Amino acid sequence: MLLIPYTLQAGPFGLGLHTVNPLMAGEVVYRMVPALLLTLSDEAVRQWPQEVQERFRRHAYRGQGPDRLTDAFYYNADDSRFMNHAPTPSLRAIGQGQVYVAARDLPAGAELTCDYADFAQRGEACFNF
Repeated sequence: MLLIPYTLQAGPFGLGLHTVNPLMAGEVVYRMVPALLLTLSDEAVRQWPQEVQERFRRHAYRGQGPDRLTDAFYYNADDSRFMNHAPTPSLRAIGQGQVYVAARDLPAGAELTCDYADFAQRGEACFNF
């Protein structure tokens, strides 16, 4: 769950999250709430219309390591699903990626980005990075 005021803004990769206020390096921005992390089976997703499946897969992932799913997807049901990937992200994961903090001081309006490799395996994610 995002813990700061933010806006959703259109950008070159679709919607992105932007901080309303300046952030200090190390400030907590996101904390995972298990109830908002949905798990949906491949079979359930295949029952949906193709267009719905495609939209869903833009924000779903299978995970990595011991949490990796082979026949289901994770879907974050809060607005953090609009966080874009960056090679030098504005946020960094703490521990297992359940908490994200500002990687450096960020001005108001800065895009909030993360490294998708924190929670998804390269080459197997439902999105490109």
